[in-house]
Formats: sequence, C-alpha cells, structure tokens
Amino acid sequence: MIDYLKNIIYYKDLLGNLTSNEMKLKYKNSILGILWSYIYPLMMIIIYNFAFKIILRMTIDNFALFVFIGLIPWNFVQASISQSTNSIINNQNLVKKIYFPRAIIPLSVINANFITMIISHIILFGAMLFFNVEFTLSLIMLPFLWIILYLVVAGISLVLSSVTVKYRDISHIVDVVFMAWFYLTPVIYSLSMVPEPFNKIIQLNPITNLIELFREVLLKGDFPRFLNLAGTFGYSFVLFIIGLYVFYRREKNFGEEL
Repeated sequence: MIDYLKNIIYYKDLLGNLTSNEMKLKYKNSILGILWSYIYPLMMIIIYNFAFKIILRMTIDNFALFVFIGLIPWNFVQASISQSTNSIINNQNLVKKIYFPRAIIPLSVINANFITMIISHIILFGAMLFFNVEFTLSLIMLPFLWIILYLVVAGISLVLSSVTVKYRDISHIVDVVFMAWFYLTPVIYSLSMVPEPFNKIIQLNPITNLIELFREVLLKGDFPRFLNLAGTFGYSFVLFIIGLYVFYRREKNFGEEL
C-alpha cells in the first residue's frame, strides 16, 4: 500500500496532465471556457437570494449564503463521485496501453472538480463582502476542511470506480443514491432543524458534519472544536485508506474485466 501510494506520487506529472485534460474537456467548445466556473456560482447566489429572500421570505439571516455554503462542497461531492465512477471504463484504451497506477484516473477527475470548488469559494468570498458577513481568523481552517473533504470523496470514488469495472450497474445505482443522498444531507436546511431520531441518522452521513463545519467557519466565523475536527479528519483518512486499498486490490483484474 505504501509503495502504491509512492508510485502515485512518482507519477504526479501524469496526474497533473490528466487533471488538465479533464479541465479542458469540461469546457471544450465553450466560448467562455473556464469563466463558467465563476459565472455558475455567481448565478446561483443571485437566484438563491431572489428565491429565498423575496419569494419564500425566509427569516434566517443570510439564508442564500447558508444554502450556497452547503452547495459548494455538495456539488464537489456529487460531480466527483458521479464522474469518477465510470472513469476507468471511459479510459480503458489508456489503461490497456501503458503502465501507471490506475488510481490516477479517478483522482484526476476529482482534482478537476476540486479546482472548480476552489474557484466557487472566490465567488463566495465576494458574496460574503456583499452581504456584510465578517471575515474572521477562522478562515485559516478552510484549507484543512478542503483536505478532509477531498479525502472523503477520494475514498468513496476509488471504491466505486474500481468495482464498477466489473459491475457496470454501479453507475446507475450511484445516480439513484444521489437523489436520496441530497435530501439526507443538510444542504438546504440546518441539522438543528431535524427532529430526533432522524437527526442521529443524518449525522451518520459522512458529508453532514463537513457541511456544518464549513458553515461554522464561513458564516458564523467560529473555530471548530478540536475533538470534532480531529474526529472528522480521522474518519476521512480511514475512508481514503480503505478506498485506496480496495482499488489497489481490484486493479490487477482490470485487464480481464475491461
């Protein structure tokens, strides 16, 4: 496992090239290109502010920002996992031609979406200024939350992308699961709004606590509790190691299954 991880690092240039290709494919034949990464979240902010403040007249302060902060990590989760699930199958010609750690393929998909998520935060900071949300020292925790979120997504994606090579129905199951997963994640509502015992069930969701932490840092301006942050990092790291192990064990069968 350690050697495999070192091998991925050794092929970092290939990972960078594949990530760049993913970004180019994402905006291929697009007039505005990567500018859509800025325009899309900006439009989301405008639409949510209109919908929640003017039409629905939500009384929660900065409810548009509240939802947007939840949607940024959620969009990263959904896009990365959905796209990486079929990534090995979609790149089977590359897999069959040359040797490299195959985990680089789903990781390149995740990296491309990770860059898009970072860009979305730039728009978010502008919106925070517009809505007079105070910037506090708690923002220094944001990169750490990004890392934790990346580990969670990478762990899940590595498992699914490796298993889908043999069981092609997995990709269809993932699409169905995401329909339910969205409503079981506190994206458009607060965890405090969920009554017992459903609250405890939703807390089992690996994304739930992360979204709450993003709001705590960005909207409330508070530092996360150390034990909460350490526990969240712990399960994300374990999830990543499990994903890497499953992928490593499954990789040797790709040639036959493709």
